Amino acid sequence: MSATTPFRIAVLPGDGIGREIMPPCLAILRRLQEAVGGFELHFEMREAGATLYREKGIALPDETLKSAQEADAILLGAMGLPEVRTPDGIEIAPQLDLREQFQLFAGLRPTRLIPGVPTPLADPRARGIDFLLVRESTEGLFAGRQNPQVEADRSVSNSLTITRAACERLFDLTFAQARRRRESGRSGGVTCVDKANVLKAFAFFREIFDERAKEFPDVTVEHCYIDAMALNLVRRPWDYDVVVTENMFGDILSDLSA
Repeated sequence: MSATTPFRIAVLPGDGIGREIMPPCLAILRRLQEAVGGFELHFEMREAGATLYREKGIALPDETLKSAQEADAILLGAMGLPEVRTPDGIEIAPQLDLREQFQLFAGLRPTRLIPGVPTPLADPRARGIDFLLVRESTEGLFAGRQNPQVEADRSVSNSLTITRAACERLFDLTFAQARRRRESGRSGGVTCVDKANVLKAFAFFREIFDERAKEFPDVTVEHCYIDAMALNLVRRPWDYDVVVTENMFGDILSDLSA
């Protein structure tokens, strides 16, 4: 890294709390730049989200997408407002478009108890909560949002899509993360969460997980159904280290974890 290595950051505050948290977030990054030195951060403010859609009828302008594509990183606040929806009743969610456009296939979502912050969990073992949830972010049930099968007002179907290519890159990244966590003192075990007992797509998801696990024989693996996992993250979240799952399940478990 040279004395003045520049990094372009596309900043998308978005909506609601995103606009509240972005100013202090940028202030922290500027302070970090000053303290560490050796690089420069160039922030490019861009508009996208439900507020923009309400005002101008577009949620993700071409210039915003182009800026994000050319940047070294995207700093996104939050997007979507419950009261702002498209004519078909769906909320505005350009963050999903960004994930799919740039193939941001894995959301790494750490969960840990921060010292000094109150917790509703009375069990003293809660102090040891420290796990990583890996959420697939380009397919799963979300893949069917663009082309729902609609039969007038009688029925609507959204398809669940699981592909080998997406699973292999997801699981390889997950096992690599497990190894890194083990090197830092964690157990490094991986739990695959699915609904393989009911849906063929999730049986395929599990099958590929087991295949890729053979390439990482030093990593301990286990399986858990989504309903059991939701219960276990309430009853004994300290037992988990790395958890990997499909897009929709990952969305729900992330909120539960928080």
